[in-house]
Amino acid sequence: MRKWLLIGASVLIVLFVALYVVSVVVIVPRLQRGARERTEDYLSKRFESSVEIADFHIQLRPTIRVEVDGILLRHHGRRDVPPLIEIQRALFDANLAGLLGRKADVQLVRLEGLQVHVPPREPGSPPMLRGTDENLASKYPIVIHQIQADSATLVILPRIEDSDKPPNQFEIHQLKLENFAFDRPASFQALLTNPKPRGLINCEGQFGPWLADEPAATPVAGAYTFQHADMSTLKGLKGMMDSTGQFRGPLDYLSVDGQTDIPDFALRTSARPIALHTDYSAIVDGTNGNTILRSVTARFLQTTLSVQGEVVDLNKTVKGRTIELHTTSSSARIEDLLTLAVDRLPPALSGPAKLEARIDIPEQEDTDLIDRMKLTGRFGVGKMEFSDGDTQSKVDSLSRRGRGQPKDTSVTDQPSSLTARFTMDHSTISMSNLMFSVEGANISLDGTYAMDTGALDFKGHLKLDAKLSEATTGAKSFFLKAVDPFFTKNGAGTDLPIKITGTKDHPSFGLDLHDKANRN
Repeated sequence: MRKWLLIGASVLIVLFVALYVVSVVVIVPRLQRGARERTEDYLSKRFESSVEIADFHIQLRPTIRVEVDGILLRHHGRRDVPPLIEIQRALFDANLAGLLGRKADVQLVRLEGLQVHVPPREPGSPPMLRGTDENLASKYPIVIHQIQADSATLVILPRIEDSDKPPNQFEIHQLKLENFAFDRPASFQALLTNPKPRGLINCEGQFGPWLADEPAATPVAGAYTFQHADMSTLKGLKGMMDSTGQFRGPLDYLSVDGQTDIPDFALRTSARPIALHTDYSAIVDGTNGNTILRSVTARFLQTTLSVQGEVVDLNKTVKGRTIELHTTSSSARIEDLLTLAVDRLPPALSGPAKLEARIDIPEQEDTDLIDRMKLTGRFGVGKMEFSDGDTQSKVDSLSRRGRGQPKDTSVTDQPSSLTARFTMDHSTISMSNLMFSVEGANISLDGTYAMDTGALDFKGHLKLDAKLSEATTGAKSFFLKAVDPFFTKNGAGTDLPIKITGTKDHPSFGLDLHDKANRN
Protein backbone atom coordinates (compact mmCIF):
# COMPACT_ATOMS: atom_id res chain seq x y z
CA MET A 1 0.00 0.00 0.00
CA ARG A 2 2.87 2.31 0.90
CA LYS A 3 4.47 1.62 -2.47
CA TRP A 4 1.29 2.34 -4.42
CA LEU A 5 0.78 5.56 -2.49
CA LEU A 6 4.27 6.69 -3.41
CA ILE A 7 3.66 5.74 -7.04
CA GLY A 8 0.32 7.63 -7.07
CA ALA A 9 1.86 10.71 -5.49
CA SER A 10 4.68 10.64 -7.99
CA VAL A 11 2.22 10.39 -10.86
CA LEU A 12 0.23 13.35 -9.49
CA ILE A 13 3.40 15.41 -9.13
CA VAL A 14 4.41 14.54 -12.68
CA LEU A 15 0.94 15.47 -13.97
CA PHE A 16 0.97 18.75 -12.03
CA VAL A 17 4.40 19.64 -13.36
CA ALA A 18 3.29 18.67 -16.87
CA LEU A 19 0.16 20.83 -16.62
CA TYR A 20 2.20 23.74 -15.26
CA VAL A 21 4.71 23.38 -18.08
CA VAL A 22 1.88 23.23 -20.64
CA SER A 23 0.23 26.32 -19.13
CA VAL A 24 3.50 28.24 -19.09
CA VAL A 25 4.74 27.09 -22.48
CA VAL A 26 1.47 26.78 -24.41
CA ILE A 27 -1.67 28.14 -22.71
CA VAL A 28 -0.39 31.38 -21.14
CA PRO A 29 1.42 32.62 -24.29
CA ARG A 30 -1.66 31.90 -26.40
CA LEU A 31 -3.89 33.50 -23.80
CA GLN A 32 -1.58 36.54 -23.65
CA ARG A 33 -1.52 36.91 -27.43
CA GLY A 34 -5.30 36.61 -27.69
CA ALA A 35 -5.94 38.95 -24.78
CA ARG A 36 -3.41 41.48 -26.07
CA GLU A 37 -4.88 41.45 -29.58
CA ARG A 38 -8.36 41.81 -28.16
CA THR A 39 -7.28 44.68 -25.88
CA GLU A 40 -5.49 46.55 -28.68
CA ASP A 41 -8.43 46.09 -31.05
CA TYR A 42 -10.90 47.25 -28.44
CA LEU A 43 -8.91 50.32 -27.35
CA SER A 44 -8.25 51.28 -30.96
CA LYS A 45 -11.95 51.25 -31.86
CA ARG A 46 -13.22 52.61 -28.55
CA PHE A 47 -10.90 55.65 -28.52
CA GLU A 48 -10.41 55.97 -32.28
CA SER A 49 -6.66 55.79 -31.64
CA SER A 50 -3.60 53.86 -32.61
CA VAL A 51 -2.49 51.70 -29.69
CA GLU A 52 1.03 50.95 -28.50
CA ILE A 53 1.72 48.49 -25.64
CA ALA A 54 5.25 47.90 -24.39
CA ASP A 55 4.52 44.72 -22.42
CA PHE A 56 1.48 42.54 -21.77
CA HIS A 57 1.71 39.86 -19.10
CA ILE A 58 -0.81 37.40 -17.57
CA GLN A 59 -0.45 35.41 -14.37
CA LEU A 60 -2.80 32.50 -13.69
CA ARG A 61 -2.16 32.06 -9.99
CA PRO A 62 -3.85 32.57 -7.60
CA THR A 63 -6.26 34.46 -9.90
CA ILE A 64 -5.97 35.70 -13.45
CA ARG A 65 -3.98 38.91 -13.11
CA VAL A 66 -3.15 41.12 -16.05
CA GLU A 67 -0.23 43.56 -16.02
CA VAL A 68 0.14 45.96 -18.94
CA ASP A 69 3.11 48.32 -19.20
CA GLY A 70 3.71 51.35 -21.42
CA ILE A 71 0.26 52.02 -22.90
CA LEU A 72 0.02 54.82 -25.48
CA LEU A 73 -3.18 55.81 -27.29
CA ARG A 74 -2.69 58.34 -30.10
CA HIS A 75 -5.96 59.91 -31.20
CA HIS A 76 -6.41 59.28 -34.93
CA GLY A 77 -2.77 58.17 -34.95
CA ARG A 78 -1.50 61.74 -34.59
CA ARG A 79 2.12 62.22 -33.57
CA ASP A 80 2.16 66.02 -33.74
CA VAL A 81 0.45 66.20 -30.34
CA PRO A 82 0.97 64.23 -27.11
CA PRO A 83 -0.85 60.87 -26.79
CA LEU A 84 -4.53 61.02 -25.90
CA ILE A 85 -3.89 58.59 -23.03
CA GLU A 86 -0.59 57.47 -21.56
CA ILE A 87 -0.35 54.87 -18.76
CA GLN A 88 2.91 53.63 -17.29
CA ARG A 89 1.31 50.51 -15.82
CA ALA A 90 -2.19 49.02 -15.54
CA LEU A 91 -2.95 46.21 -13.07
CA PHE A 92 -6.24 44.35 -12.91
CA ASP A 93 -7.80 40.96 -12.16
CA ALA A 94 -9.92 39.47 -14.93
CA ASN A 95 -12.22 36.52 -15.36
CA LEU A 96 -11.54 33.84 -17.92
CA ALA A 97 -14.80 34.60 -19.73
CA GLY A 98 -13.68 38.14 -20.40
CA LEU A 99 -10.34 37.06 -21.74
CA LEU A 100 -11.97 34.45 -23.99
CA GLY A 101 -14.43 36.85 -25.59
CA ARG A 102 -17.51 37.02 -23.38
CA LYS A 103 -18.51 39.88 -21.10
CA ALA A 104 -15.66 41.06 -18.92
CA ASP A 105 -16.40 41.85 -15.29
CA VAL A 106 -13.46 43.44 -13.51
CA GLN A 107 -13.54 44.33 -9.84
CA LEU A 108 -10.57 46.70 -9.59
CA VAL A 109 -8.15 48.39 -11.98
CA ARG A 110 -5.13 50.34 -10.74
CA LEU A 111 -3.50 52.82 -13.11
CA GLU A 112 -0.01 54.17 -12.50
CA GLY A 113 1.38 57.23 -14.27
CA LEU A 114 -1.91 58.15 -15.98
CA GLN A 115 -1.82 61.17 -18.29
CA VAL A 116 -4.82 62.29 -20.34
CA HIS A 117 -4.34 64.91 -23.07
CA VAL A 118 -7.73 66.15 -24.27
CA PRO A 119 -7.49 67.45 -27.83
CA PRO A 120 -9.50 70.54 -28.81
CA ARG A 121 -12.74 70.40 -30.75
CA GLU A 122 -12.39 70.82 -34.49
CA PRO A 123 -13.01 74.42 -35.68
CA GLY A 124 -16.65 75.17 -36.45
CA SER A 125 -17.97 72.18 -34.54
CA PRO A 126 -20.69 73.37 -32.12
CA PRO A 127 -20.67 72.14 -28.52
CA MET A 128 -23.34 69.49 -28.04
CA LEU A 129 -24.18 66.33 -26.16
CA ARG A 130 -24.27 63.15 -28.20
CA GLY A 131 -24.74 59.47 -27.52
CA THR A 132 -22.15 56.71 -27.63
CA ASP A 133 -21.64 53.95 -30.20
CA GLU A 134 -24.05 51.28 -28.95
CA ASN A 135 -22.88 48.71 -31.50
CA LEU A 136 -19.30 49.03 -30.33
CA ALA A 137 -20.34 48.88 -26.68
CA SER A 138 -22.34 45.69 -27.26
CA LYS A 139 -19.54 44.11 -29.30
CA TYR A 140 -16.99 44.69 -26.54
CA PRO A 141 -18.98 44.59 -23.27
CA ILE A 142 -16.97 45.41 -20.18
CA VAL A 143 -17.81 46.57 -16.68
CA ILE A 144 -15.14 47.77 -14.28
CA HIS A 145 -16.47 48.16 -10.77
CA GLN A 146 -13.69 50.51 -9.68
CA ILE A 147 -10.77 52.32 -11.29
CA GLN A 148 -8.15 53.97 -9.11
CA ALA A 149 -5.53 56.39 -10.37
CA ASP A 150 -3.38 58.46 -8.03
CA SER A 151 -0.99 61.21 -9.10
CA ALA A 152 -2.63 61.49 -12.53
CA THR A 153 -2.39 64.45 -14.91
CA LEU A 154 -5.14 66.01 -17.02
CA VAL A 155 -3.91 68.27 -19.82
CA ILE A 156 -6.28 70.35 -21.97
CA LEU A 157 -4.52 71.01 -25.26
CA PRO A 158 -4.98 74.45 -26.90
CA ARG A 159 -6.65 74.91 -30.26
CA ILE A 160 -4.52 75.06 -33.40
CA GLU A 161 -4.82 78.85 -33.57
CA ASP A 162 -3.63 79.01 -29.94
CA SER A 163 -0.72 76.62 -30.41
CA ASP A 164 1.72 79.18 -28.97
CA LYS A 165 -0.13 79.15 -25.65
CA PRO A 166 0.78 76.62 -22.92
CA PRO A 167 -1.84 73.92 -22.26
CA ASN A 168 -4.04 73.93 -19.17
CA GLN A 169 -2.66 71.30 -16.84
CA PHE A 170 -4.26 69.89 -13.69
CA GLU A 171 -2.53 67.62 -11.22
CA ILE A 172 -5.05 65.04 -9.97
CA HIS A 173 -3.97 63.67 -6.60
CA GLN A 174 -6.71 61.05 -6.37
CA LEU A 175 -9.12 59.76 -9.01
CA LYS A 176 -11.71 57.05 -8.57
CA LEU A 177 -14.26 55.83 -11.13
CA GLU A 178 -17.03 53.40 -10.17
CA ASN A 179 -19.19 51.16 -12.37
CA PHE A 180 -17.29 52.14 -15.47
CA ALA A 181 -18.62 51.02 -18.86
CA PHE A 182 -18.35 52.61 -22.28
CA ASP A 183 -22.08 52.67 -22.99
CA ARG A 184 -23.16 54.70 -19.95
CA PRO A 185 -21.89 57.34 -17.50
CA ALA A 186 -19.62 56.37 -14.63
CA SER A 187 -19.48 57.85 -11.15
CA PHE A 188 -16.27 59.65 -10.29
CA GLN A 189 -14.48 61.32 -7.41
CA ALA A 190 -11.40 63.47 -7.92
CA LEU A 191 -9.08 65.58 -5.80
CA LEU A 192 -6.90 68.03 -7.73
CA THR A 193 -4.94 71.26 -7.36
CA ASN A 194 -6.03 74.39 -9.21
CA PRO A 195 -2.97 76.44 -10.27
CA LYS A 196 -4.36 80.01 -9.94
CA PRO A 197 -5.71 80.85 -7.49
CA ARG A 198 -3.92 77.88 -5.96
CA GLY A 199 -6.12 75.56 -3.92
CA LEU A 200 -7.62 72.08 -3.65
CA ILE A 201 -10.69 71.13 -5.70
CA ASN A 202 -12.71 68.12 -4.62
CA CYS A 203 -15.39 67.11 -7.12
CA GLU A 204 -17.69 64.18 -7.70
CA GLY A 205 -20.38 63.34 -10.20
CA GLN A 206 -21.00 61.50 -13.48
CA PHE A 207 -18.58 61.26 -16.38
CA GLY A 208 -19.27 59.90 -19.87
CA PRO A 209 -20.05 58.02 -21.91
CA TRP A 210 -16.75 58.73 -23.67
CA LEU A 211 -17.17 60.24 -27.15
CA ALA A 212 -14.31 58.86 -29.19
CA ASP A 213 -14.71 61.12 -32.22
CA GLU A 214 -14.88 64.32 -30.11
CA PRO A 215 -13.33 63.75 -26.64
CA ALA A 216 -13.89 67.41 -25.73
CA ALA A 217 -17.65 66.85 -26.11
CA THR A 218 -17.75 64.06 -23.51
CA PRO A 219 -20.52 64.98 -21.03
CA VAL A 220 -19.84 65.50 -17.35
CA ALA A 221 -22.01 66.58 -14.42
CA GLY A 222 -21.38 66.95 -10.73
CA ALA A 223 -20.59 69.18 -7.78
CA TYR A 224 -17.36 70.63 -6.45
CA THR A 225 -15.78 72.23 -3.41
CA PHE A 226 -12.79 74.55 -3.80
CA GLN A 227 -11.04 75.00 -0.46
CA HIS A 228 -8.37 77.35 0.84
CA ALA A 229 -7.63 78.95 -2.53
CA ASP A 230 -4.82 81.44 -1.99
CA MET A 231 -5.79 84.69 -3.74
CA SER A 232 -2.26 86.03 -3.27
CA THR A 233 -1.14 83.77 -6.12
CA LEU A 234 -2.83 86.48 -8.22
CA LYS A 235 -0.58 89.49 -7.65
CA GLY A 236 -2.47 92.43 -6.21
CA LEU A 237 -5.06 90.36 -4.33
CA LYS A 238 -5.16 88.92 -0.81
CA GLY A 239 -7.35 86.43 1.01
CA MET A 240 -8.28 82.76 1.22
CA MET A 241 -11.31 81.62 -0.80
CA ASP A 242 -13.73 78.74 -0.33
CA SER A 243 -16.20 77.92 -3.09
CA THR A 244 -18.93 75.36 -3.82
CA GLY A 245 -20.97 74.77 -6.95
CA GLN A 246 -22.42 72.48 -9.59
CA PHE A 247 -21.40 71.90 -13.20
CA ARG A 248 -22.96 70.19 -16.20
CA GLY A 249 -22.33 69.85 -19.93
CA PRO A 250 -19.63 68.75 -22.35
CA LEU A 251 -16.04 69.40 -21.37
CA ASP A 252 -15.77 72.37 -23.73
CA TYR A 253 -19.10 74.01 -22.73
CA LEU A 254 -19.63 73.52 -19.02
CA SER A 255 -22.45 75.37 -17.30
CA VAL A 256 -21.25 76.22 -13.78
CA ASP A 257 -23.27 77.72 -10.93
CA GLY A 258 -21.91 78.35 -7.47
CA GLN A 259 -20.86 80.70 -4.73
CA THR A 260 -17.61 81.90 -3.18
CA ASP A 261 -16.67 83.22 0.24
CA ILE A 262 -13.49 85.16 1.04
CA PRO A 263 -13.63 86.30 4.69
CA ASP A 264 -10.40 88.33 4.37
CA PHE A 265 -10.46 89.71 0.83
CA ALA A 266 -8.33 92.76 0.08
CA LEU A 267 -6.73 94.61 -2.81
CA ARG A 268 -3.13 95.69 -2.47
CA THR A 269 -4.46 99.22 -1.82
CA SER A 270 -7.22 98.24 0.63
CA ALA A 271 -7.61 99.84 4.03
CA ARG A 272 -8.43 96.49 5.65
CA PRO A 273 -9.67 93.02 4.66
CA ILE A 274 -13.41 92.57 4.16
CA ALA A 275 -15.75 89.60 3.88
CA LEU A 276 -16.70 89.09 0.22
CA HIS A 277 -19.46 86.72 -0.93
CA THR A 278 -20.43 86.08 -4.55
CA ASP A 279 -23.09 84.04 -6.32
CA TYR A 280 -22.34 83.32 -9.96
CA SER A 281 -23.49 81.58 -13.12
CA ALA A 282 -20.94 80.98 -15.88
CA ILE A 283 -20.08 79.04 -19.02
CA VAL A 284 -16.60 77.48 -19.01
CA ASP A 285 -14.76 76.10 -22.04
CA GLY A 286 -12.68 73.35 -20.44
CA THR A 287 -10.49 73.03 -23.53
CA ASN A 288 -8.96 76.50 -23.17
CA GLY A 289 -10.18 77.89 -19.84
CA ASN A 290 -12.21 80.74 -21.36
CA THR A 291 -15.08 81.74 -19.09
CA ILE A 292 -18.24 83.71 -19.82
CA LEU A 293 -19.70 85.24 -16.65
CA ARG A 294 -23.42 85.31 -17.28
CA SER A 295 -24.16 86.86 -13.91
CA VAL A 296 -22.21 87.54 -10.73
CA THR A 297 -23.64 89.14 -7.60
CA ALA A 298 -20.96 90.33 -5.19
CA ARG A 299 -21.79 91.40 -1.63
CA PHE A 300 -19.49 93.03 0.91
CA LEU A 301 -20.25 95.21 3.93
CA GLN A 302 -23.48 97.05 2.91
CA THR A 303 -22.78 97.02 -0.84
CA THR A 304 -24.07 94.79 -3.64
CA LEU A 305 -22.51 94.77 -7.12
CA SER A 306 -23.85 93.10 -10.27
CA VAL A 307 -21.19 91.90 -12.70
CA GLN A 308 -21.18 90.41 -16.19
CA GLY A 309 -18.28 89.76 -18.51
CA GLU A 310 -15.69 87.25 -19.61
CA VAL A 311 -12.24 85.91 -18.80
CA VAL A 312 -10.69 84.97 -22.14
CA ASP A 313 -7.39 84.36 -23.88
CA LEU A 314 -7.09 87.14 -26.48
CA ASN A 315 -3.33 87.69 -26.69
CA LYS A 316 -1.70 84.65 -28.29
CA THR A 317 1.83 85.74 -27.40
CA VAL A 318 1.36 86.59 -23.71
CA LYS A 319 0.73 84.15 -20.89
CA GLY A 320 -2.45 84.82 -18.93
CA ARG A 321 -6.03 85.87 -19.65
CA THR A 322 -7.83 89.10 -20.40
CA ILE A 323 -10.59 90.04 -17.96
CA GLU A 324 -13.42 92.19 -19.28
CA LEU A 325 -16.20 93.04 -16.83
CA HIS A 326 -19.16 95.41 -16.65
CA THR A 327 -20.18 96.34 -13.12
CA THR A 328 -23.28 98.18 -11.94
CA SER A 329 -24.79 98.93 -8.57
CA SER A 330 -27.76 100.92 -7.35
CA SER A 331 -27.31 99.80 -3.73
CA ALA A 332 -23.70 100.60 -2.89
CA ARG A 333 -22.15 102.63 -0.12
CA ILE A 334 -19.26 104.98 -0.87
CA GLU A 335 -17.56 104.12 2.43
CA ASP A 336 -17.54 100.42 1.40
CA LEU A 337 -15.97 101.20 -1.97
CA LEU A 338 -13.34 103.40 -0.31
CA THR A 339 -12.55 100.68 2.25
CA LEU A 340 -11.97 98.28 -0.63
CA ALA A 341 -9.84 100.68 -2.69
CA VAL A 342 -8.02 103.08 -0.35
CA ASP A 343 -5.66 102.46 2.58
CA ARG A 344 -7.35 104.83 5.01
CA LEU A 345 -9.60 104.22 7.99
CA PRO A 346 -12.16 105.40 8.65
CA PRO A 347 -13.22 106.21 5.07
CA ALA A 348 -13.35 109.93 4.42
CA LEU A 349 -16.89 109.78 3.00
CA SER A 350 -20.12 107.94 3.71
CA GLY A 351 -23.43 107.81 1.89
CA PRO A 352 -25.49 105.86 -0.65
CA ALA A 353 -23.79 105.47 -4.02
CA LYS A 354 -24.58 104.40 -7.57
CA LEU A 355 -21.86 102.95 -9.75
CA GLU A 356 -21.37 101.89 -13.36
CA ALA A 357 -17.93 100.80 -14.55
CA ARG A 358 -16.13 98.77 -17.18
CA ILE A 359 -13.11 96.83 -15.92
CA ASP A 360 -10.36 95.67 -18.28
CA ILE A 361 -7.35 93.69 -17.09
CA PRO A 362 -5.03 92.74 -19.97
CA GLU A 363 -2.98 89.56 -20.09
CA GLN A 364 0.28 89.83 -18.18
CA GLU A 365 0.18 87.02 -15.69
CA ASP A 366 3.29 87.84 -13.67
CA THR A 367 2.52 91.53 -13.07
CA ASP A 368 0.40 93.17 -10.39
CA LEU A 369 -3.32 93.03 -11.11
CA ILE A 370 -3.90 96.56 -9.77
CA ASP A 371 -1.19 97.95 -12.04
CA ARG A 372 -2.79 96.21 -15.04
CA MET A 373 -6.35 97.19 -14.23
CA LYS A 374 -8.09 99.76 -16.40
CA LEU A 375 -11.40 101.29 -15.31
CA THR A 376 -13.88 103.49 -17.11
CA GLY A 377 -17.14 104.57 -15.54
CA ARG A 378 -19.12 106.99 -13.47
CA PHE A 379 -20.49 107.20 -9.94
CA GLY A 380 -22.77 109.32 -7.84
CA VAL A 381 -23.08 109.78 -4.07
CA GLY A 382 -26.08 111.40 -2.45
CA LYS A 383 -26.62 112.64 1.12
CA MET A 384 -22.89 112.41 1.65
CA GLU A 385 -21.27 113.00 5.01
CA PHE A 386 -17.62 113.36 6.04
CA SER A 387 -16.17 111.20 8.81
CA ASP A 388 -13.69 113.92 9.80
CA GLY A 389 -15.34 116.57 11.95
CA ASP A 390 -13.05 119.36 10.73
CA THR A 391 -13.84 118.56 7.11
CA GLN A 392 -17.57 118.52 7.79
CA SER A 393 -17.25 121.88 9.56
CA LYS A 394 -15.54 123.32 6.48
CA VAL A 395 -18.37 121.97 4.29
CA ASP A 396 -20.92 123.58 6.62
CA SER A 397 -18.98 126.87 6.46
CA LEU A 398 -18.91 126.60 2.64
CA SER A 399 -22.68 126.17 2.61
CA ARG A 400 -23.20 129.22 4.87
CA ARG A 401 -20.91 131.38 2.77
CA GLY A 402 -22.50 130.13 -0.46
CA ARG A 403 -25.90 131.22 0.79
CA GLY A 404 -24.53 134.59 1.86
CA GLN A 405 -25.13 133.76 5.55
CA PRO A 406 -21.59 133.26 6.92
CA LYS A 407 -22.69 133.78 10.56
CA ASP A 408 -25.75 131.52 10.54
CA THR A 409 -24.62 128.87 13.07
CA SER A 410 -27.87 126.93 12.57
CA VAL A 411 -26.47 125.67 9.25
CA THR A 412 -24.64 122.50 10.41
CA ASP A 413 -24.21 118.88 9.26
CA GLN A 414 -25.13 119.84 5.73
CA PRO A 415 -25.58 116.87 3.38
CA SER A 416 -23.69 117.07 0.11
CA SER A 417 -23.51 115.12 -3.13
CA LEU A 418 -20.74 114.01 -5.44
CA THR A 419 -20.77 112.80 -9.05
CA ALA A 420 -17.93 112.10 -11.47
CA ARG A 421 -16.76 110.25 -14.53
CA PHE A 422 -13.49 108.43 -14.06
CA THR A 423 -10.83 106.29 -15.67
CA MET A 424 -8.03 104.34 -14.02
CA ASP A 425 -4.81 103.23 -15.66
CA HIS A 426 -1.54 102.12 -14.00
CA SER A 427 -2.93 102.82 -10.51
CA THR A 428 -3.79 106.44 -11.37
CA ILE A 429 -7.41 107.61 -11.32
CA SER A 430 -8.34 110.44 -13.68
CA MET A 431 -11.62 112.22 -13.01
CA SER A 432 -13.61 114.53 -15.23
CA ASN A 433 -16.79 116.47 -14.49
CA LEU A 434 -16.33 115.84 -10.80
CA MET A 435 -19.17 117.78 -9.20
CA PHE A 436 -19.38 118.40 -5.47
CA SER A 437 -22.57 120.14 -4.33
CA VAL A 438 -23.83 121.47 -1.04
CA GLU A 439 -26.65 123.96 -0.61
CA GLY A 440 -25.35 127.32 -1.73
CA ALA A 441 -22.15 126.07 -3.40
CA ASN A 442 -20.88 123.85 -6.18
CA ILE A 443 -17.36 122.68 -6.99
CA SER A 444 -16.44 121.27 -10.42
CA LEU A 445 -13.03 119.63 -10.88
CA ASP A 446 -10.88 117.69 -13.31
CA GLY A 447 -7.69 115.95 -12.27
CA THR A 448 -5.88 112.84 -11.05
CA TYR A 449 -5.41 110.78 -7.91
CA ALA A 450 -2.48 108.32 -7.53
CA MET A 451 -3.61 105.24 -5.60
CA ASP A 452 -0.13 104.22 -4.43
CA THR A 453 1.16 107.64 -3.30
CA GLY A 454 -2.13 109.41 -2.58
CA ALA A 455 -1.02 112.41 -4.65
CA LEU A 456 -3.76 114.87 -5.68
CA ASP A 457 -3.74 117.18 -8.69
CA PHE A 458 -7.13 118.78 -9.39
CA LYS A 459 -8.20 122.05 -10.96
CA GLY A 460 -11.64 123.54 -11.40
CA HIS A 461 -14.11 126.13 -10.19
CA LEU A 462 -15.94 127.03 -7.01
CA LYS A 463 -19.33 128.58 -7.60
CA LEU A 464 -21.35 130.29 -4.87
CA ASP A 465 -24.95 131.47 -5.00
CA ALA A 466 -23.89 134.58 -3.08
CA LYS A 467 -21.55 137.27 -4.27
CA LEU A 468 -17.99 137.18 -2.98
CA SER A 469 -18.62 140.12 -0.66
CA GLU A 470 -21.67 138.36 0.78
CA ALA A 471 -19.65 135.24 1.61
CA THR A 472 -17.67 137.03 4.30
CA THR A 473 -18.14 139.66 6.99
CA GLY A 474 -16.58 142.80 8.35
CA ALA A 475 -14.04 144.87 6.49
CA LYS A 476 -13.38 142.08 4.02
CA SER A 477 -16.99 142.21 2.88
CA PHE A 478 -16.74 145.94 2.28
CA PHE A 479 -13.57 145.84 0.20
CA LEU A 480 -14.67 142.74 -1.77
CA LYS A 481 -17.70 144.56 -3.14
CA ALA A 482 -15.37 146.29 -5.54
CA VAL A 483 -14.26 142.99 -7.12
CA ASP A 484 -17.64 141.23 -7.13
CA PRO A 485 -18.16 141.91 -10.87
CA PHE A 486 -14.86 140.20 -11.74
CA PHE A 487 -15.94 136.89 -10.14
CA THR A 488 -19.54 136.76 -11.34
CA LYS A 489 -20.06 134.44 -14.27
CA ASN A 490 -22.70 132.17 -15.83
CA GLY A 491 -25.42 133.22 -13.40
CA ALA A 492 -23.37 132.37 -10.31
CA GLY A 493 -22.90 134.99 -7.62
CA THR A 494 -19.24 133.95 -7.41
CA ASP A 495 -17.05 131.87 -9.74
CA LEU A 496 -13.52 131.21 -8.42
CA PRO A 497 -10.81 129.15 -10.16
CA ILE A 498 -9.38 126.71 -7.62
CA LYS A 499 -6.87 123.88 -7.33
CA ILE A 500 -6.35 120.94 -4.98
CA THR A 501 -2.86 119.50 -4.60
CA GLY A 502 -0.87 117.64 -1.95
CA THR A 503 -1.98 114.17 -0.82
CA LYS A 504 -5.21 112.62 0.38
CA ASP A 505 -3.92 112.81 3.97
CA HIS A 506 -2.61 116.37 3.63
CA PRO A 507 -4.54 118.14 0.86
CA SER A 508 -3.78 121.73 -0.10
CA PHE A 509 -6.57 124.03 -1.32
CA GLY A 510 -6.00 127.33 -3.09
CA LEU A 511 -6.92 129.73 -5.87
CA ASP A 512 -5.69 128.81 -9.33
CA LEU A 513 -4.39 132.25 -10.20
CA HIS A 514 -2.75 130.91 -13.35
CA ASP A 515 -6.17 129.91 -14.66
CA LYS A 516 -7.57 133.36 -13.74
CA ALA A 517 -4.71 135.07 -15.55
CA ASN A 518 -5.28 133.00 -18.67
CA ARG A 519 -8.98 133.83 -18.68
CA ASN A 520 -8.24 137.56 -18.31
